[in-house]
Amino acid sequence: MSKPRIELLRRLRTLSQFNNEQLAQLADKLTLQSAVKKTRLIERGETEEFCLYILQGSVNTIAKDGAIKLVECKSEGELSPIAHIRPSMYDVDAAETIEYIKIPTGLLTGFAQLLENDNSDMEVITIEQTSEECELTIQLFQDITCGNIKLPSLPDVAQKIQQAFSQPDINAEAVSRIIHSDPAITAKLIMIANSALYGAVAQINTLQNAIVRIGLDATRKQVFIYVVKELFDSCSPEMKLKLQRLWEHSRRVSAFSRILAKQSGKFDPEQAQLGGLIHDLGEIAILQYVQQNPDNYSDEEVLMHAIRNLRPQITSMLLHKWKFTADLVTVGEESEDWFRNPGDQADLCDLVMIAQYHSFIGTEDMKRLPPISKMPAYAKLGLSTDNPQEIMEFMKNSKAEINEIEKLLGSI
Repeated sequence: MSKPRIELLRRLRTLSQFNNEQLAQLADKLTLQSAVKKTRLIERGETEEFCLYILQGSVNTIAKDGAIKLVECKSEGELSPIAHIRPSMYDVDAAETIEYIKIPTGLLTGFAQLLENDNSDMEVITIEQTSEECELTIQLFQDITCGNIKLPSLPDVAQKIQQAFSQPDINAEAVSRIIHSDPAITAKLIMIANSALYGAVAQINTLQNAIVRIGLDATRKQVFIYVVKELFDSCSPEMKLKLQRLWEHSRRVSAFSRILAKQSGKFDPEQAQLGGLIHDLGEIAILQYVQQNPDNYSDEEVLMHAIRNLRPQITSMLLHKWKFTADLVTVGEESEDWFRNPGDQADLCDLVMIAQYHSFIGTEDMKRLPPISKMPAYAKLGLSTDNPQEIMEFMKNSKAEINEIEKLLGSI
């Protein structure tokens, strides 16, 4: 098996932040592979994390319901990975004799970390999943696909808000009538309207005036923020500590997302705040399921590994069920795919990903992350890849605003 050429690696969107010298070093760790027709390349439920690129020929992706989609290799231009979300929702079979390259995610992260340390003589060490971790992840995955994990429904007031915003003549008075049925949301919206986030000077004390000050679309998003927060109170006392940790993380990512959106000028701050808050929402459904089946999940480490693997897909399923917008669904599904690069323009998922990255600084989670300068999202947001300290300094200088947002979220 031969080594890939630099010109080929340059076509892989995942590697967009690596220069030619770095790609030459990476090429030594990779091999080009081939497979004949009907060879299975990825199993549905696959938990091993890697990016698979088809370099020649075509493959079939096969869904659980038997639906088949033919994916052909592009002869030129950039290449994107095939069925890269884990666990895989598809079987992937060679439709003919193909050539492909498989890049383990752990190898790529480790290699990027070595480059940051400027020590290419070190070996890249990838962490293998234990059989127990794989078994639990697959079991949970099967329960998801069979519908055994019950996803929470969208509360009544939020459903009515969604329906109202589908009407062309929506106005503050109509929205006010809907929200008035929920005193808690009413009180929170008035509090938010009187906060520093909206430059409040004169105090207001009516819901309709609060909606006018915040704005119709921002009001809709703040209602969903409140609804999401309510989910964090839905587990038993045994799960309280896990939910508390998840809430603190989600709240911080939400605050970071809002100020990054404001600083970039490319995103709506309310949408970014909501995106940061919902990016790990599927974990709540997993924890609810676990508390109903406690005997199967006694090992904490194995459980947390399964949560990391399955959280994106369950978050995506929940957001689909709630009819959230496509950009928010993508946030739930891909915001921990650190090398994702679906297009040339930054999207909301890129923003939330960078916000989440900064929330991990100073924690043990940093050990499993690539250097920020090697993340395509970082460059697409217009942040200097030569000086990552620049954005860190911005975050530090925004501490007061971050605290204000977290305080508001904490009081919801």
